[in-house]
Amino acid sequence: MAFRTSPEFSYLAQIIGRPLGDVPTTLLPRDTFSAAEDVKLVTNGAAVARKLIKAGIRQKAEEYVLSQVAQVMASEELSADDERNISSLLNIYPDIISQIPADTEHIRTYASRCWFIVLAIIDKATSSVDINRVILDSITQPMSTIRHSQVAGALFHNIGAVFTSTLFVYLNAVEASCRNRQDNSAQVQHHVKHAAMVLEKALLDDPSIAEQMSIELSSFCLSYPWVKRAADLYRLLSSMLDKVASEEHRPADTNSDANSPK
Repeated sequence: MAFRTSPEFSYLAQIIGRPLGDVPTTLLPRDTFSAAEDVKLVTNGAAVARKLIKAGIRQKAEEYVLSQVAQVMASEELSADDERNISSLLNIYPDIISQIPADTEHIRTYASRCWFIVLAIIDKATSSVDINRVILDSITQPMSTIRHSQVAGALFHNIGAVFTSTLFVYLNAVEASCRNRQDNSAQVQHHVKHAAMVLEKALLDDPSIAEQMSIELSSFCLSYPWVKRAADLYRLLSSMLDKVASEEHRPADTNSDANSPK
């Protein structure tokens, strides 16, 4: 026979066990609950309450993030505190990123005013096509040293998903950024160093790029031989091309058929 609890506990359990704000106008008879039923009712009600609270917090977080994104698009600069808050909320609720507009116009604006939003969209991207589109939308001709550092970082950390066509556009932008500047200026060295770092990573990740971009990469490296990174990149490129050439001219193994068992 089920143990009967005190009327006060059963009565309280009927109220606590319901969602927040939902108090019944009529209660069940006070002596119809067992202790186990009371505990289950209270536990379930608390679980529902937690879900409602979490849903409310998440909704507030989404509203806040989207309102700040709208400010960015309205040419309003975000404070450092707002940037930190948005970054933290996107880490806690990454699904909010899917609600942030990511067309070309928005990406270009984020890139110029709030770069970490671009990074969040790239990190959430589900395909190489989306990653390359966002990076391409972020590249300008010419690029400032700050923008180049940002783009180079995105390329470097996502190099396995970067298309060769994207690298062509990137290299053209780097050369446009170096044009009409003194060869040994700090800006030129910055652009060449970062580009060489990205392109070296690309070659090591996919050696076939050495052949696909041999002319463009050689021209780039030979244009800035005094920059160590460019010189190192040229040596890497040359060694890869030499290896390809040696493999192409390697004679076929004519003894393989003769030595094979009949």
